[in-house]
Amino acid sequence: MSAGLTLDHPSAVEVHTLPASFGAELRGLRIAGDVPEADFQAFLGALHRRHVLLVRDVPNDPGAQVAFSRRMGPLELHSSTAHTHPDHPEIFCVGNAEGPNGLRAHFARGVEQWHADSSFRAVPSMASLFYGAICPPEGGETWFIDAVAAYADLPAETRARIDGLRAVHDLATLAEWNAQHTPGRGPLPEETRRKFPPMPQPLVRVHPVTGARSLFLCPAVISHIEGMPVAEGRALVDALMAHASQDRYVYRHRWRAGDLVVWDNRCTLHTATLFDHTRYQRLMFRTTVAGAA
Repeated sequence: MSAGLTLDHPSAVEVHTLPASFGAELRGLRIAGDVPEADFQAFLGALHRRHVLLVRDVPNDPGAQVAFSRRMGPLELHSSTAHTHPDHPEIFCVGNAEGPNGLRAHFARGVEQWHADSSFRAVPSMASLFYGAICPPEGGETWFIDAVAAYADLPAETRARIDGLRAVHDLATLAEWNAQHTPGRGPLPEETRRKFPPMPQPLVRVHPVTGARSLFLCPAVISHIEGMPVAEGRALVDALMAHASQDRYVYRHRWRAGDLVVWDNRCTLHTATLFDHTRYQRLMFRTTVAGAA
């Protein structure tokens, strides 16, 4: 990895690019306590430029993660309250490990699709912060797509075709997909269905800070594209997804305990790989920064 990115604010934080077309590792950034404003602004600037940030060897301190996340903006409460941290409801717990005080993580044995967090909300989330408390020695990776570069590389006629289109993101569609791919997943609760009705979102969105355009693709959540036959809309989403998931747009993160990975949901997509849950444990803490209307 190499340094060389210029920070907008004087800071001791070092920015080292990851072995991908995007992403960076931050060294010298402290998460807990009174983080200096210059360091926090360096963090934000790097996030806007590189989209995915890695901080290694972060102590396991859920309260500090919540406080640092909240500095970015208001936090979302996950729709599945059964799997939130018992002491910090802002943290959604992911994995197959159980913790003290009744902590019970959300574990899906099935394949996960590419997505951006909270795409089904009226205002999708701004960013997610994912902490590796317990990480298996193999599998359980998180993969990211640079949706900005993927959009920019599309042929001009394709960009013209999709600009202005809206895809409907629906939790009921996701529940149907999960029922097919994740054994034992139950139907979508009626209360959740009422709380989160189908929500149209742009197929190409514009980043509110950088102005960059990116592909907003969540195949398992999108029910259809407005004004287009369902089959035709599905074919379009699949074709765009096949383009965006090419290796040149993907960063694959192999976790180790103490990693904190932060990603900008407004310009990236992500997914997870499976791991052998009969041999290994995995426990991850996610905080999600709400988007701005």
